Amino acid sequence: MDKSAKKKKFFQRKWSALEICVCLILTVYSLALIALFAWAIMTSFKTQSAYDRDKLFFNTPNAFTFDNYLNVFNGMSAQVPTLEGGMRPVYIEEMFLYSFLYAGGCAFCQTFFTATVAYCTARYKGTAASVIHSIVIITLILPVVGSLASTLQMAYELNLVNNMLGMYVLKVSFNNMYYLIFYALFASMSWEYAESAFIDGASHFTVYFKIMFPLAATLFGTVFLLFFISYWNDYQVPLMFLRNMPTLALGLYGFMLHDHSEFATPTAKIAAGVCVFIPVFAVFVAFRNKIMGNLTEGGIKG
Repeated sequence: MDKSAKKKKFFQRKWSALEICVCLILTVYSLALIALFAWAIMTSFKTQSAYDRDKLFFNTPNAFTFDNYLNVFNGMSAQVPTLEGGMRPVYIEEMFLYSFLYAGGCAFCQTFFTATVAYCTARYKGTAASVIHSIVIITLILPVVGSLASTLQMAYELNLVNNMLGMYVLKVSFNNMYYLIFYALFASMSWEYAESAFIDGASHFTVYFKIMFPLAATLFGTVFLLFFISYWNDYQVPLMFLRNMPTLALGLYGFMLHDHSEFATPTAKIAAGVCVFIPVFAVFVAFRNKIMGNLTEGGIKG
């Protein structure tokens, strides 16, 4: 069905009162977010005096300036210890690197191990698979709380703190909601592909990595993007586990607290938020069709 036919069918269908109310609420909510984003972009180019005169609208074109972004690049920093025992500043350019390493690596590790465990429990039935599947269900229904202190102590004991590889190790987990989506996908896949490969002498690893995993590539990419956005915006974990490698989110958190700094003006803080938001927004725009698509869509078409 082409786009014109889908659009025609969309407007010709009968909408219930509940559907209309939900659409109106979501429309108002979306417009509010768009308006807030537009306000942030415009305000980030205001001078502080123009912002003090008018905090809501951008009706002073002569006050257009890039000074706020210069203040962000000059003043958004974090002090980290050096090997010599001193301190050195980490600026926004290095924070970008740490953010990509943290968000990208952690997202890949968690997505890969979630998909792998879901595949094993879905295709290789047994006591262990049933136990693992039950553990995931129980932890999703009854989430474990209060484990941060023990996790932090374990990370210090294993020398995983202030270590990017250590963060990847801590993210090797599968007890999340996406496990169920991967599980449903792999359980619904035809096993004929694997049986044909086994006849030709393929191993179980070959079947997974060369046959089953590519069929789930679309779902894998979608879940990876969702994890990436979540880790990009995370500042709490880097605050406790990556103090020597501050990410953008952590740098923004510290920049918001520096009211005494000459760089941390209200307009510069808004500009800092825009700087942190733009990369993840670009990722969302570039892959919006995958993110907004059906997560349960598999690689095998009927």
